[in-house]
Amino acid sequence: MLAGFIICFLVGFLCIFMGLLIWKKKQLFLIAGYNEETYKGDKEKLAKAVGLFTIFIGILTMLLPFGLEFISEWIGLLFGLITVAGSIALIVFVNILNQSK
Repeated sequence: MLAGFIICFLVGFLCIFMGLLIWKKKQLFLIAGYNEETYKGDKEKLAKAVGLFTIFIGILTMLLPFGLEFISEWIGLLFGLITVAGSIALIVFVNILNQSK
C-alpha cells in the first residue's frame, strides 16, 4: 500500500515538473510529436495549454491513491475518464491552434 502512495507521488511530481518546464520555460521539445518546422500556431498558447494540462494530471495522480484508499474504487474510473476526456480536448485545442495562423 505504501509503495503505491510513493509511486503515485513520484509520478505526479514528475508530471508537475515537466508541466512547469513546458509552460514556464517553453521547453516545447518535451511535447510528444511536436515539430518546430511544421507547427504554425501560437507557441505561447501551446506551451500554456500543454503545461497546465500536464500539471493538472500530475496533481490528480498525486491525489489518486488517497481517493482510492479513503473514498472509493470509483475514483480510479473517474481519474481515467478525466484523463481521456482532457486528452481529447487538448488534442482538439492544439489542432485548432495550429490551424489558426
